[in-house]
Amino acid sequence: MRAWGLAFLIAAGLQALAAAPARALDSAAGTSGAAFLKTGQGSARAMALGRAYVALAEGADALTWNPAGLAATQQREISFSYLRYIQGVKTDISLFPGYIGYAHPMGRTTWGANFAYMRDEGFDVRDADGVPQQDSNVGVRNGFGTLGMARSFWYEKLFLGAALRTVHEDIAGSTSDTLVGDFGAILKPTNALSLGFSLQNVGAGSRDIARVTRGGAALRLSDFVTASVEMNKASDSGARLGLGGEFQLPEEYLDFGQITLRLGYQNADNYGQSFSSQLKTLNLDRTGGLSFGIGVYTSQAFGYGLALDYAFVPMGALGTVDQISFKMKF
Repeated sequence: MRAWGLAFLIAAGLQALAAAPARALDSAAGTSGAAFLKTGQGSARAMALGRAYVALAEGADALTWNPAGLAATQQREISFSYLRYIQGVKTDISLFPGYIGYAHPMGRTTWGANFAYMRDEGFDVRDADGVPQQDSNVGVRNGFGTLGMARSFWYEKLFLGAALRTVHEDIAGSTSDTLVGDFGAILKPTNALSLGFSLQNVGAGSRDIARVTRGGAALRLSDFVTASVEMNKASDSGARLGLGGEFQLPEEYLDFGQITLRLGYQNADNYGQSFSSQLKTLNLDRTGGLSFGIGVYTSQAFGYGLALDYAFVPMGALGTVDQISFKMKF
């Protein structure tokens, strides 16, 4: 009963935050390149938790949030993720889901790599005089690839990680390639408390790619409830606060594995009101910052560990964001 009560308090608190007025768009937004890096590709769990993930990042999807989390896995992992972003932006290429990550432990050291892609097409193109260019094929194709390494210390109480990422942008034929670095740390002073910090996109000019600093904590309140908080600051925007909570259904009620319900909040910009009848019915047409998710995990799939996660994020007049992630441990 205590776990259910904690879960209810977290949900009530996040709902109260969502009812608060959302702030207007930051005046510095869009002044740096590679804005697609902020979409949150790679982890539906992180998206569902209001992006409060720097202290929880682990395994194959950690490279997007905190490279130190690579060393938190004890098994080889491969993860796939598909992100349906606002305004029809796609992250798939034929059969490629948009994001793929891999983690390979070697003793206390874990190596990892990922690759992600995002595209958008069908722009209304006009020349300098405002005349539509019907034959122009203008598109945006962006992607990144990362190679990282992390190691555990002090009987797996401290995790340190670093990564190199190459970022490619192709905007209407104008291309650029940038090499950046990430650094991260996770400290677990107790079995219940985790503290995380990461510095991303180091080495790039401020006009090339925004540097991002993340700091946060996660607390396991009971065997079934975990809460997380994160403050992150990009060099081209104001600080963002993320809060998340997840409730794991007791395993004794399930025969196949674990089911986890997630709820999150981030103090997002004001994106206006959605005119979707479905969102209006759910009272989410004016929601600013709330996120929802569910995860399923089983270790009984032919000897493999399989995880499937889903996240849903309403973004006002811009639409909604959906992300599905699949992870296999072997």
